[in-house]
Order: sequence, then C-alpha cells, then structure tokens
Amino acid sequence: MTVEALVVPISRVPDDCVVAVTGAGGGLGQALVRAFLDAGFRVAGLGRTGEPPDEMATLLSEDRFRWYQVDVADSASVEAAFARILRDSQRIDVLFNNAAVYPRTSFLETSLKDWVRTIEVNLLGAVYCIRAVLPAMMRTGYGRIFNVGSFADGSPIPRSSGYAVSKGGLHALSKAVAADIRDMNLDVQIHEWIPGHLKTRMSEYTGLDPSISASWAVKLVLEDKASSDSVLLVNDKEYVPPKRLKDRVLDLLRFRH
Repeated sequence: MTVEALVVPISRVPDDCVVAVTGAGGGLGQALVRAFLDAGFRVAGLGRTGEPPDEMATLLSEDRFRWYQVDVADSASVEAAFARILRDSQRIDVLFNNAAVYPRTSFLETSLKDWVRTIEVNLLGAVYCIRAVLPAMMRTGYGRIFNVGSFADGSPIPRSSGYAVSKGGLHALSKAVAADIRDMNLDVQIHEWIPGHLKTRMSEYTGLDPSISASWAVKLVLEDKASSDSVLLVNDKEYVPPKRLKDRVLDLLRFRH
C-alpha cells in the first residue's frame, strides 16, 4: 500500500457553512449560488438589485438562500450588507469576491469616471468585502476568501486597460492580505481563483458553461487542498507557474552537486 493510499482527505468545512457570493445575479455568480445550494451549503447572494433576477426567484423559497442588495463599490453599502448577513446567519465562512465589470473601450476613449468605476468595482469592491468579512472569520477561527481573478494583467488585450489593471491589483491584494494574517494561527485563507474562460456576457458568451466552474468552486471548498494560505488556484487545482530558464539551470546545478 502506498503512502498516498493512507492519506484520507478531511474536510475542515464547518457544519451549516455559510457561503457569500458577490455579483450573484448573473453568469458565474448565479452558477456559484446554485452549485453551493445543491451541495447543501447556506448561501447569501449579493447583487445590485433589490431582488434576484427572475430566473433565481424560486430560490427564495429555499430556507438556505437569502438575497442582499449591495453596491460593492460603496464601502458603506458593503458594510451594511455584510452586517445584515451576519445578523441573519450568525457567521460567514466562505466569500467569493466575484462582482466585476468589463467595459470594452480603449484607455483614451473611456471617460475617467468610467475607468475609475471599473477599479472601484473590481478591486476596491474586493477590498471592502474582505474588510467586512475577515474580522468575523477571525473570530470563529475559520474562513476561506476566493478573489475571482484573471490572467488579464499578464497579457492585456486591446480595450481592456481598466479590467487588466484591476485584476493585477486583485492578484497583489490576495497575497498581501494573506501575508498580514499568516502568523495568527487561524484556519483562515485567502486565495486568488481563476475559473477559466466562461460563457457569460463578460466574454460575449464564449467559453465554458459557468456551471462547470461553479462545480470546481464547490470542490475547492470541500476538499480544501490548497497547500498554503495564499495560492493561485486555476479551475479546480493549485497553479504552479513554470520555472524560468535561470531557475531551471540553478536547480540542475544544485542536483549535480
């Protein structure tokens, strides 16, 4: 029998776990809500409207689902929404910072107000949500925050400057906040999660069905396989970037010595 066969994965997910999803009204957010409800979680869906979209209205009959209106770019709105979730559910165990906008206009064609709005929603929205939920996670000693990221900052395409900059900032934010809490001896982790190219309005309906990525999200939470408190997750796995040529040469020299 191999050593691997003796290892039995143990989920640390608390009973009656509460998952909060921003941008829950469409695309990936809606798929995440449905996937976590199907998996038995309690879910708080957060969106811009006072009620969920019509196609989600039947979910309101579920005891395990509640809808909350929020503008993630408004810190006061975020604080109020998460205070309501904590009042209603007593806890928030998992947060998916999914809310995002992707205006397809070039840097000079975009008004400064609209460009800044992209940063406010995609990056500052995650900042406000993390600040609202992290203290509660630290009090319970358990928490998982998944910032929905992208490789857009590595190779920006035309007409994507605001989106690319915001996702680059989200990448740094995930690592920086994780570094702040690393030595607190808590089971609280912050990750950047790239769910793939999805068939949503943001991608002009090309790519994977969001339900596939949502199933990966459930797997990541249940299996809890991340090896550290801040890693990049792609699809349903931890992403290890390829080594640079210089690093490969150094590894080879160390091996020979």
